[in-house]
Amino acid sequence: MTVVVGLDPLAPSHGALDLAVGVVRTLPEPSGPWTLVVATVVPPAWGASSGRRTELERLARERVEELEHDVREHLAGWADELVVEIVHRRGRSVSRELAQLAQERDAAALVVGSARDARRGTTSVGSTADYLLHSSPVPVTVAPRGYRIEHVASTDVPTRRLTAAYSGVTADAPAVRWAADVTREIEVGLRVASFGVRAGDMYPPEAGLDIEAQVDEQWTQQMATAQRALRTALDLPADVETVVASGPSWEASLAAVEWLPGEVLVVGSSTGGTLRRVFLGARAAKILRHAPVPVLVVPRPAAR
Repeated sequence: MTVVVGLDPLAPSHGALDLAVGVVRTLPEPSGPWTLVVATVVPPAWGASSGRRTELERLARERVEELEHDVREHLAGWADELVVEIVHRRGRSVSRELAQLAQERDAAALVVGSARDARRGTTSVGSTADYLLHSSPVPVTVAPRGYRIEHVASTDVPTRRLTAAYSGVTADAPAVRWAADVTREIEVGLRVASFGVRAGDMYPPEAGLDIEAQVDEQWTQQMATAQRALRTALDLPADVETVVASGPSWEASLAAVEWLPGEVLVVGSSTGGTLRRVFLGARAAKILRHAPVPVLVVPRPAAR
């Protein structure tokens, strides 16, 4: 099985590498070894003179060699169970090349880092990740800026729990089912979480405080009822945790719950997406941009 991680050759992200190793060690173990495909994509030097193009190609080769050395040095001693391949591709679109590579390799997941301008510990979606989050044929995981896992030379799962986001609608059930299927095969906990905002997204902010409190309580009860129904529909084990959180903003809502080291938040694809592709809806996009942990977006399953 394969996990593809896309790296910016000008600013390689160790966070994306760490997350890719975490993803590999979290997913159910395949019959053969895991392969980590580290991919860089460099656009062609259109418009440059022949001499300048030759120079740019030489610099690109040198940068790829430096990146390969950096990747192998970073993974040495603690991720030696992985088969590591360094793939360099040229293409006008970095995101399309990564999506195509993931499809060619039948990847279990595609991992990318946050945008260069992201604050440390936050997830900022750049143009490459944004395209992938709307078109990838496989689950996409985005690493927060500066993400790290403990570098232990062990295949022990660094992820203690998967939290599946559930908005109370049927479209989110596949994300919970995906997380439930994974946690049934590995020793990782599962939590189902519903997040909401107490202004704007849930009801008019001009409502009085008493009315806001009543609406918030009603929404909380509705989500708890929806979670119980989902537990029955998916036959979730009794030890699966459930939580409902709200706040004045998405950031506050997500910060209102406890997050374990190495935890991953799983969100589902919007029903507006192409079949068997990731398509990030508005709610999922807001959750991703404010999550304090890596977010894995699961493609919508094919219609039956």
